[in-house]
Amino acid sequence: MDDVRALLILLPDAPLPDPASVEHADALVFVPPDDEEQYGAAAERVTALLELGPPVYLVIPLLESGQARPYLAQTLRQGVYGVASRAPGSVDQLRYLEGVLEELELRLDIQPGLTAMAVGFDHPRALNLMSDALAAMRESSDRMTWIAFNHAEFAETLGVPADSPTVAVASADVVLTAAAFDLPVVYGAPSDAEHAARLGFRGCATDDAADLQRLQTLLSQPESESAENEENS
Repeated sequence: MDDVRALLILLPDAPLPDPASVEHADALVFVPPDDEEQYGAAAERVTALLELGPPVYLVIPLLESGQARPYLAQTLRQGVYGVASRAPGSVDQLRYLEGVLEELELRLDIQPGLTAMAVGFDHPRALNLMSDALAAMRESSDRMTWIAFNHAEFAETLGVPADSPTVAVASADVVLTAAAFDLPVVYGAPSDAEHAARLGFRGCATDDAADLQRLQTLLSQPESESAENEENS
């Protein structure tokens, strides 16, 4: 299982971090620009990010936008660890993404199936298809490495407070469903990382490199606890 305790989110116009600042990042997650004309510049940034060391994930434009393939055609390259999709609208959309990856891997001489996939389930519609989506992807590939849930975005979609019982139930459902497929879940609010760890989330995403070491420590399971769990299983 991949380590996803501390993920650094990088916006398309943010300054590139230096190697020392990402020492405690389990992965760098690069957000795409909104403007298609900026895809070329994004590709240059991806090349620079690969030099920093941690695995690089490319967040793709929303699948229903029709821009996922054009974006990946310019930015996917040897060395990119995986792609991250936000709120898929259907299982077919995820299958489409897998087909795009297969096509581009062949073109770019990347080992077939090597490019990992991570999926965010922040919208109620996406959350509703989560179990079916994970089952479908498990049957067709081993690309899936982690899933994400941003409780604040989920709450905003519903128009309820982030600490409402409805959001708490959704958070628990995400953790339980991911556990059934042996996948770690990444939380989207580093300020609530302690709460997320108690709920069973295994990682957090942040746009501030100063959070990374704290997140790694907070979301690490001590070796003694891991050994005790194995003995009791």
